[in-house]
Amino acid sequence: MKKIVISLIVIVAALVLINYGASKWYERFDLTKDQRYTLSPVATQLAQSVESTMLIDVFLDGELPPEFRKLQSETQQLLEEYAAVNKNIKFNFVNPTEDESTEAVEQITMRLAQYGIKPAMATIMEGGKSTKVVVFPWAIMVYNGKTTAVPLLKTVARATMEERVNSSIQQLEYQFADGMSKVIHEKSKTIAVLRDSGELSDLQIRDFIKTLQQYYRVAPFGIEFVKVNDSVTPVDVLNQLNKFDLVIEPKPTVAFSETKNYIIDQYIMDGGKMLLAADPIIFENDSLANPQSIGYGMPRDLNLDNLLFKYGLRLNNGIVKDERAGGLALATGQGRNTQYEAFDWPYYPISKSDSDNPITKNLEEVKFEYTGTIDTLKNSIKKTVLLSTSPDTQIKILPAAISLAELDQPIDPLATKVGEKPLAVLAEGSFTSAYKNRVKPFEMSNSRDEGKESAIVLIADGDVMKNQIDGGKAQELGYDMRTGALYGNKEFLMNTVNYLLDDTGLIQLRSKNITVPFLDLKKSYDERTKWQMINVLLPLIAVVIFGIIFNYLRRKKYSV
Repeated sequence: MKKIVISLIVIVAALVLINYGASKWYERFDLTKDQRYTLSPVATQLAQSVESTMLIDVFLDGELPPEFRKLQSETQQLLEEYAAVNKNIKFNFVNPTEDESTEAVEQITMRLAQYGIKPAMATIMEGGKSTKVVVFPWAIMVYNGKTTAVPLLKTVARATMEERVNSSIQQLEYQFADGMSKVIHEKSKTIAVLRDSGELSDLQIRDFIKTLQQYYRVAPFGIEFVKVNDSVTPVDVLNQLNKFDLVIEPKPTVAFSETKNYIIDQYIMDGGKMLLAADPIIFENDSLANPQSIGYGMPRDLNLDNLLFKYGLRLNNGIVKDERAGGLALATGQGRNTQYEAFDWPYYPISKSDSDNPITKNLEEVKFEYTGTIDTLKNSIKKTVLLSTSPDTQIKILPAAISLAELDQPIDPLATKVGEKPLAVLAEGSFTSAYKNRVKPFEMSNSRDEGKESAIVLIADGDVMKNQIDGGKAQELGYDMRTGALYGNKEFLMNTVNYLLDDTGLIQLRSKNITVPFLDLKKSYDERTKWQMINVLLPLIAVVIFGIIFNYLRRKKYSV
């Protein structure tokens, strides 16, 4: 008896010491193969910088389909990691429409839409029957009077809900870190959007600019006006341009003057960065609006050849015709019976990269319209192809006839296929001036022939930046109203800008790979009886076997 009492005292004392040690020294261990529950240094630094209470409401509660329950579980695990880093981070899961009437649900949906929160339709399978439910896969983050919406469900073209959730889970850490960055940091980086060479209109790039303004200070900028303004010199314009961290050129249609080229050249020599979406082809869908439904693509001279050539880049004279293409919606029927039907249009190539570059990592398909291609030339500048055509690509040299009759015609298998051709290229390094050993358009006392470290992203299609317009309102960039498809254009452009201006390392979070196993619903339903029996009977059998062995050993002990 005395030994038993001593053993109990030792056990109790050990438990007390263990609990005391746990209260003093706290540590979490991530034993997963892909380290999915380990925050990156960037995310950890952001969490540590939260100085007052940050509230996070996650709208993933209540009755959810299995894939959304998985998203809910992964989100909770991640937020627990953030809360473990900083106790100021508080979170809870709520169902915004629980026990609400139909009218109240509509009002709630409208209020959430003010933050850009849109519902998603999901299916619950139960007893072989499916039920449609409305889910809000979003979170609201509030900190120091600032509020931002965090999307939890990523849009994936032509993917099942499980694939969408799997892709979304990979982006959870990035999305929450991105949201924290928005509400914690003040805007410091500046972007100039050029508006002087017949670029896309303000309405055509509104969604892109609106998204940029969530992170950066954005302003329109003109260069060419110096040709008609005697009170401003090109040097004055360059000095003002040098105050911006990035220049964006959205589809110029008028040739650059040598003055503009030289200003841009010296801006890059001084370490400025540029995103140039230059369309080397003159062709729009309006060109097909004639009885023959035939238009002619013509080359567009932007006077960029010398500038880009010195940087190791070249826009080619040719239009892409690709078997991997997006849809072109055409009207069928007449009057009230008019409907739109989507046809694969070989002049709408879509591109998806499998590279590990953070700009295109886990990126959805990007849609191009009547695009050219890019050549990379050998020099000291590092070039990275971000997006390219498929191997089944043909190039039509301009001028070239383009007809809607090609919708019904497969690409000629006997025609020459050029393979994968670059559509978007990142060039990084110390550039050499395009005006080195050349006559300058104007004199500068501090001109540079060799530049500081800089970067240029060249895209061979300006329409990548263009959002569609409905009733005078800009639609989401990448969304095709007629076909209902949503492409990754906005994500690609935002990743590009984040990469060019990134001073927090957030873009690196996109490279995190997580593999999420999902339950096979059909198999689980077909085998439910077997597994129910195993889960019920196996513990009982184990208890019976343990009891038999225990009684046997007990009798053997006391029979001696």
